[in-house]
Amino acid sequence: MIKFFRHIRQQLVIENKTGKYFKYAIGEIILVVIGILIALSINNWNEDRKTRATEIIFLKNIKADLELNLVSLDEFIDSRQEAIKSSKIIIDYFNNPNGINFNTFNLHSINVMVWFPFQQNDNTYQELINSGQLSIISNKNIKDHMQNMQSSFKTISFVENEMQQDFESYLYDPFFSTADVDVSMRNLDAQTEQRSDIPEINAEQVTTLLQNMKFKNGFALASYNSDLLITEYSNMKETTSKLILLIDDEIK
Repeated sequence: MIKFFRHIRQQLVIENKTGKYFKYAIGEIILVVIGILIALSINNWNEDRKTRATEIIFLKNIKADLELNLVSLDEFIDSRQEAIKSSKIIIDYFNNPNGINFNTFNLHSINVMVWFPFQQNDNTYQELINSGQLSIISNKNIKDHMQNMQSSFKTISFVENEMQQDFESYLYDPFFSTADVDVSMRNLDAQTEQRSDIPEINAEQVTTLLQNMKFKNGFALASYNSDLLITEYSNMKETTSKLILLIDDEIK
């Protein structure tokens, strides 16, 4: 094709048709520019298509992480609700120690003291941040919700850290220095498994704990912090559900 155009130009020069030569040269330049622009457009379209395909993969992976988070959040909300119930039962024993059931006291005490911090599933989000590819998410609303969720997680971590400190000071210290932890845990296992061979809880140790105001305050704080966490878990759950809907709309 290039040789064909060159041949025409040479023919025009030989025939001394300068005006036609320049017109033809300008036309040729325009055709070349148009060809380049078309090539660039096709290349950009291909790049945009590849970028969009990668974005869809990330969005689907983010959604998968979010769905795991919803399951975990429901479990953690249930766990904190149970902790509140157990805390109230223990506080009732402090206020009315007559007729206390030592097995029940042990079960609900440990139910409050044994807990785990919430760990969100955000591997895809962290991959985007660490690789500097967060900008591949084109929907600003999705990015805003992702960042809001990270803020919610920071709040949850802060409350959990405060609760951990309260537990160490108000609950763990009195319990570990007074109760026989080995017997307490075996007693808990037997109750949980509904066995008849339940190890006997030392009544004197329980009485000592019921006279410890620090221990009682620990359960009051546990109930308070658990209520705060339920609120934060619920907020994060709401944000997560909205984000899943946004992603669904984006990848349709």
